[in-house]
Amino acid sequence: MAGRHDRSHVTRLARVARLDCMGLTQSSLVRIGCILMIAAAGMRAAFTALFELDKFGLSQQWPIQWSVGYAVFIGAYALASRTRIDEREQTALLILQSLSALYLVWLYPNFLITALLVVVSWQIAWSTTLRRAIAAVLAQSAALALMKCVDQADGMSLLVLVSTCGFELFAVSAAHLARSEASARQSLANVNAELRATHALLADNARMAERLRISRDLHDVLGHNLTSLTVHLDVASRLAQGASVEHVRCARTIAGTLLDEVRGVVSQIRVQPVDLRATLLSLTEGLPGLRVDLTLPDELTALDPARADVILRCVQELITNTLRHAQARELSIEIRQALDGALSIAARDDGRGGEVVEGHGLTGMRERFEALGGSLSIACAPGRGFSVQGQIPALGAVT
Repeated sequence: MAGRHDRSHVTRLARVARLDCMGLTQSSLVRIGCILMIAAAGMRAAFTALFELDKFGLSQQWPIQWSVGYAVFIGAYALASRTRIDEREQTALLILQSLSALYLVWLYPNFLITALLVVVSWQIAWSTTLRRAIAAVLAQSAALALMKCVDQADGMSLLVLVSTCGFELFAVSAAHLARSEASARQSLANVNAELRATHALLADNARMAERLRISRDLHDVLGHNLTSLTVHLDVASRLAQGASVEHVRCARTIAGTLLDEVRGVVSQIRVQPVDLRATLLSLTEGLPGLRVDLTLPDELTALDPARADVILRCVQELITNTLRHAQARELSIEIRQALDGALSIAARDDGRGGEVVEGHGLTGMRERFEALGGSLSIACAPGRGFSVQGQIPALGAVT
């Protein structure tokens, strides 16, 4: 059963990794396609500026006007393509791209230049809802209808207008499907990370329960029998005569020593802490889209199961919240242990931040710390990520 579970766990990880690679490949291909369309529009305009100004009746100032509008479009596209960008800033950049693209079509009514509007439509559909994206496409098409799309007959302008609108709607549909797939892939990755964290906690709980069962069996069976054996040997040593006296005393000494060793083993098993380091590493490795920088002391001493469980569940909740809400790429977690055994945990992500709303997870985390006499503080601000500071006093410090 364990081997089957491990194989299924590896299969899930492989599936998530494969989907993540597919998403990165698709995103890269779309970006390359957009860049090629932007480059094609620029090359067509450059060819016209060099060889066809007189043919199309363009002024000598036209290359400068085109270059300014084209530079604005490229700059807005480059800024909007950044990984970290505020929603308002992205909206402003998309509006700037749309206006500059329409300006370029007005300067140079050519079918190839209208491809810039397709690039804008894809970005709008990727960053907002389908209804808003369709509304933006209709607004762009309406603006395009008010100007001449090509430098030919009016019938060709109508054909270009319809074709451009069709290409924009196609880009919106493709972006909407890609966005839905990316959202499903992220949800699958989040669920997988939560399952891994839960599996690690359950495995530690099972190991601890098995240790307790073994310690009880040793105490109840071996301890009882060894105690009875010691009592009988004490009686036998008082009744023995001659050469047998020394052997009985020796057996009594061995029985007493063995009883002490069994008691020591029982005590060690009952207080032996969970392998916190290995468990935390299993929680923080292989998270899609999130790098966890985990800092641990060289040795975690005198860590009882209750405090180890609080630390484990705190780290689990931090990872889950970061994957679900923070939109972060990096999460740093540092655990320290003072000389008296007191524990502290500090965590911070580089996500979007925002107003703190304590749900069941954060409330439960705070209650766990306070139940052991500790405390938990949470700080969050827009653009500054999410941070947590927690302290647990040493074992026995709180009565």
